Amino acid sequence: MSIPRIALLLTTLYWIAAVVTATLAPQDGWVDLRWPLALYFFAIPATVLLWTAVAGVRFFRPALRPSRFILIGVALPLLYLALVLGGGRWLTEWRQQRLEEQLRLARLESLEDEPLADANGPIGVRLRYRVIYPRGLDLDEEHGAFALLRFAQLPSAFVRLRRTVLPRVFGDYRPGTYEITEDFLPSFLPISLYAEAGPGASDRCFRWPPATSRRQILALNAQPLAIAIYLAHRPIQRLTAHVYRLADNYATALQEGADDCAP
Repeated sequence: MSIPRIALLLTTLYWIAAVVTATLAPQDGWVDLRWPLALYFFAIPATVLLWTAVAGVRFFRPALRPSRFILIGVALPLLYLALVLGGGRWLTEWRQQRLEEQLRLARLESLEDEPLADANGPIGVRLRYRVIYPRGLDLDEEHGAFALLRFAQLPSAFVRLRRTVLPRVFGDYRPGTYEITEDFLPSFLPISLYAEAGPGASDRCFRWPPATSRRQILALNAQPLAIAIYLAHRPIQRLTAHVYRLADNYATALQEGADDCAP
């Protein structure tokens, strides 16, 4: 049997194997990726490699018996799969190590806080901090540095209203310095008063946490807030330079239409 006919037979076997694998393999997840993986990541590349070998045999004309070409045709897809699987695992580990190194080198350059206010008075807290990524960060804008804010006496006192990063991040963070601004509101405020209109835009009720009474929250004295800034896995702990009182935010929200719906 000639080498082109052997290659044609092997090609048929490649595609049969791909079809059988795609048909019998269990579906993993709601998106069916079995066929794309079987065809585009096995059948087509294996076919291209095989016919490249055929072209090489025709061009160089080595003394190659058909039986040895059959062995080559069987070994090619196996070697290809080994390289793809091994290379994919190595690439994943390399990316993880690179990300860990980027996170390790990231540092906080400065941190400022100020009352967040509108025309009627204070409504929350604004944090502005600068982060340096000497080697960039292989994450998108939403997964870069972020802050959490709370009163020492309350487990969760503030929620983030908005977050901006300058300069803008397209894809991932390039090496350099970024200024991040985050606006926080007390968690009991009706967020619809200050956020863009959404499904709950008509809800103007205060949301008092079940574990803490309204009286306890509004009786808290003005004090610094606890900040936790996450550049990596462990937060950087700081206190705000200014003092804040939740009763002031409550009074402003009342002027702007918030309602004490709780009995």
